Amino acid sequence: MSPNEQNLNKDDILQKTSIKEYIDKNWSVSKKSGSGYKVLCPFHDDKSPSMHISEDKGLYHCFVCKAGGNLVQFIKEFKNLTYPETLEEISNFFNIKIPKSNYKPNEDLGLQKKMYDFNNKVSQFFSRCLLDEERNSKPMDYLKSRGFSREDIEGNSLGFAPDSWDSITSLLYKKKDASSVALSLGLITKKEGQKSFYDFFRNRIIFPIKNRQGNILAFAGRTIGKDKVKYINSKESEIFSKRRVLYGLNNFNKLNGKKPKYVFIVEGYTDVLMMNKYGLYNVVATMGTSLTLEHASEVKKISNKVILCYDSDTAGIDSSFKNIEPLYQFGIEIFSLRLDSGLDPCSYLERHGREKFIDLAKKSSSIIDEYMDYLKDKLIEKEISINEALDSFVSKIRYVQDYIQRDKFINKFAASFSISKVKIESIINKEFIRADSPKQSIPTNRILSPEDIILKVFVEFPDSRDSKSINKYISIISPGFYKEMSKILLENIEDEASLIIGKIQDSGMNAMFSDLIFIPFDVPVELSARVKLIKDCIRKIELNLIKDSKRLINLKLSKDVQISDEEEIELLNDLKNLIEEEKALT
Repeated sequence: MSPNEQNLNKDDILQKTSIKEYIDKNWSVSKKSGSGYKVLCPFHDDKSPSMHISEDKGLYHCFVCKAGGNLVQFIKEFKNLTYPETLEEISNFFNIKIPKSNYKPNEDLGLQKKMYDFNNKVSQFFSRCLLDEERNSKPMDYLKSRGFSREDIEGNSLGFAPDSWDSITSLLYKKKDASSVALSLGLITKKEGQKSFYDFFRNRIIFPIKNRQGNILAFAGRTIGKDKVKYINSKESEIFSKRRVLYGLNNFNKLNGKKPKYVFIVEGYTDVLMMNKYGLYNVVATMGTSLTLEHASEVKKISNKVILCYDSDTAGIDSSFKNIEPLYQFGIEIFSLRLDSGLDPCSYLERHGREKFIDLAKKSSSIIDEYMDYLKDKLIEKEISINEALDSFVSKIRYVQDYIQRDKFINKFAASFSISKVKIESIINKEFIRADSPKQSIPTNRILSPEDIILKVFVEFPDSRDSKSINKYISIISPGFYKEMSKILLENIEDEASLIIGKIQDSGMNAMFSDLIFIPFDVPVELSARVKLIKDCIRKIELNLIKDSKRLINLKLSKDVQISDEEEIELLNDLKNLIEEEKALT
């Protein structure tokens, strides 16, 4: 390549380089496939080419392991380089001059290190407090009653926050820098209208939350007092986000590099620790949140199968069903394990041991089978109608990536509920659009929702974007991937897809975004046709929202629980208004 001594801005770099050329010369020669190229994926044990390259868009994506991004992201992951090292690699390979001002990393690594160091010191303080049994016998007695020895407690860095307002703040006396870090981590809180601080964690058993490298990101605290809230977590910070972190990931290194057949997802911190104690390290827990796309992305890196081991009460069952969607979006097969007598994994292992637990796990049922039984019970009790059962079923299986598996679920639902398979498929085809393209040999049977289609149009055609349309889209979608991506589009309203993907900081969102871009779907070239497509999809989303609201009202009206006449009248009026809104949209 001839020298190019231009001074490039950061966003110009991707337009002046070739992702295909770099991959061909530094990894493996790609082969033409449809309008793009295919090559073996370097990010997993790939037997046949599964990574797709779009030279036009400057992007790559693997439909198996979900790795994807632009040239900068490929080099950074492929060669395990820092951001400045990645830019230097691009500069040297393509013989282009990149201003040194662009070499500054996106993150303030110095601040992160301070936070990690401070959390580590605080964790040591909490640990000393817990191990002082003379002063703090109650938290130690609780942990021992749950089956944990002193060795277990020390090995997992468990601690105790004393029943004091200033245990941490007193350690920070006259240390302004440390106080600032502690405040940003949420370990201390400022009193309203005053300059003084008080401790966030008080009279609680402390569970350090670590990343896969073992750095302490935050803490969870379990009360041993009369607090109404049993568990609290550190506030979100530069290094901690509940929707991105799974408790227990740091112990996966104890698998000695072996990839587990499946990952257990449980509800509690003690469940994770007890399973670890019994030699089961392939287990994680969320921290008071539903499973997110970011969590699913982390799980996908470990295994393609998940066993949800939640409580058998209503809350546990509802939580497991909510978690179907993000896991299926990453092509993860989901099983459900319900333990006898309402026991959690911690109690079950203590009572019955490891072998019996493993035997039960091997007999785990498919989560969709359990969900169909759940819908059938609701239908028998007349809490939902057959149409509502069908809508709920379709809303879940739309995320199942494996076409054969999805077809099996449809056949079973059709037989169980005496509904023709043709009718189920007609609803799926009406509500969603199947994305497949034999010409391009892209291995996907993903069903595109209206939310997917709108985002795909916005991403691939910048001229389709205007703040009014994007804000309308944001107003009718739930928090999560679509809303976050829409906000990024608003801030970078004229950028191409290769530049947009470089703005995404989260790996889970990155994988979903990359997947959506590479799924073949014929977006109309004409602007007027694209505008109409967006309006049609928005109408479908609004109709679905109305349908959900109607379902909720009908459930309330059909419940055996007595409601007042006033509440019944209000619900019926709301239902009438929703029906009128629905008619106006159809």
